[in-house]
Amino acid sequence: MEETKNCYSGENFSNTPTSPRPIWTAIKLCILYLLLQLVATVVLVGGMLIVRLAKMDGDPSVLLKQLSTESSDMFTSPMVLGLSVVLSAVLMLIHLVRKRYIRIDAHFLRHKGAGWVLLLCLPLVYTVMYLLNVLNEWMNLTNLLEDQFIDMSHNVWGVLSIALAAPVVEECLFRGAIEGRMLKAWHPWVAICVSALFFGLIHMNPAQIPFAFLCGVLFGWLRWKTGSLLPGIVGHILNNSIACLTMFLYGADANTLEESLGESVQPIIWVAYGVIAVTIVVVLCKKIFPSCNFSDDTAVK
Repeated sequence: MEETKNCYSGENFSNTPTSPRPIWTAIKLCILYLLLQLVATVVLVGGMLIVRLAKMDGDPSVLLKQLSTESSDMFTSPMVLGLSVVLSAVLMLIHLVRKRYIRIDAHFLRHKGAGWVLLLCLPLVYTVMYLLNVLNEWMNLTNLLEDQFIDMSHNVWGVLSIALAAPVVEECLFRGAIEGRMLKAWHPWVAICVSALFFGLIHMNPAQIPFAFLCGVLFGWLRWKTGSLLPGIVGHILNNSIACLTMFLYGADANTLEESLGESVQPIIWVAYGVIAVTIVVVLCKKIFPSCNFSDDTAVK
């Protein structure tokens, strides 16, 4: 069988086992990711309890008294939540690499158009992110985790988890492992949308699900067209970093620069951002993707 290489994860299709039912692979990996987060949280809280017990000269009665009032706060503290995301992300990445769901290489960066793709991803993600936030506000869905995200934006581990760890592991998991398997078995747009649906649902927060789904479609499209996880990772980091900075500076009452210009200007900004996003997509499809031929293995040198 002739080897065919996937440029954006470096997978060797002839040596990588293909799941006959990629939907079950997706479910299995999502469950594992959630379990790793749960285990990481329990381990961290357990370590904190052991340290506290040691400081109390081994008197468990005092510790139990404290736990009766502080147990819930320990599991939801910004440091514990942030550290659990970072730890589970590292463990998940190790699993994905060891099981060959993804493979690290630099095929994408060897293309002459890689820099343009990454550069255009910044305004593309920003404009789409803004328009999706407008849609989210219009839908007015319940944000179950708003207070936790605000608290995490004021903690160094929380910032690292939101702005770096989560984007990297989620792109490797949902666009690399899950979408990668689905692309081998299904039509590309089915693979993109189904993997994006898993990405949205795993957030388990009504206010995040539609936003995450639509962002997942964008990142999935970039993964499919470029054969690389890097554009999605860059875009995801940008999206989460802006959200984290906004929560840190303004909390729940954040107003963007565009919103500060006034309601009468908003429709103009929406149209302008829509035109910018569409123009970038057209440029990518008409000028950059065809000339660089990212997804064609014969173009990889």
